[in-house]
Amino acid sequence: MKLDKEIIGKKIRQIRIEKGFSQEQLSEKIDISPRHMCTIENGNSFPSLETFVNICEILDIDINKFFNIKTVKTDKLRSEIYDLIQMSSPNELHLIKDIIIAVRNNR
Repeated sequence: MKLDKEIIGKKIRQIRIEKGFSQEQLSEKIDISPRHMCTIENGNSFPSLETFVNICEILDIDINKFFNIKTVKTDKLRSEIYDLIQMSSPNELHLIKDIIIAVRNNR
């Protein structure tokens, strides 16, 4: 996937304007110079990852939508299991792994 600095800059500018921020206001909020914000929006440089994340947070941008990334929708059961796993301790994770292996071996 090739990223185009000009397209990214134009999208940032468009969203910034839609959200009612000037370049100066946005650059101040994300702690970069207005000149650097200008070079990003003009497509002359990529923002650093940290700067891009800060821009997304301030402008309330969904990164997946920004890059047109389609998220895979999982069924409800998988989602519930995933949520439970995320809250599990390391010991519980080992037990969950052992249970899954045992179930798969006994099919």
